[in-house]
Amino acid sequence: MAKEFGSRADMISAKIDEVSRNSIWREHTKKELANHTLNTNFNIADLRKMMTIPEKPNHVKPDVKMSEEDIAFATRTLKEVCSVKNRDLLPVDKYESPVTSAQENGWHARIMLVKKNPMFEQARNSCDVTQYADAYYSMTGTTPFSRKDKGSI
Repeated sequence: MAKEFGSRADMISAKIDEVSRNSIWREHTKKELANHTLNTNFNIADLRKMMTIPEKPNHVKPDVKMSEEDIAFATRTLKEVCSVKNRDLLPVDKYESPVTSAQENGWHARIMLVKKNPMFEQARNSCDVTQYADAYYSMTGTTPFSRKDKGSI
């Protein structure tokens, strides 16, 4: 590749052959590795500046068992501390009067049970051909309209 693109080393050392170039590279890497040291002494300058990483929030220790009293106490504490109370109730059941102007419209309305209109209720009717196809499919597992031999296409 160096000969294709014309590197700087090729321009400077055009008279040097490949063996000499390889020995120069070996001496260069040997000198570099001799000065290269691995730092094994790890220190923290200021402990107040060290970043700590907490445990995962969903980390569970399976050997720790909580008693029923502890669970009940934790549940009571959570219900007292929780700011959202009665979140499962409808606004009509939570409050005596509408809180927002959007709730004023329809505050006292209840869902009316309306009988179904027969005009929009269409039963699923089937003719004798579809009844035959359904019976054939339930018996054989394929439709009567599928091809028997797949290679004749």
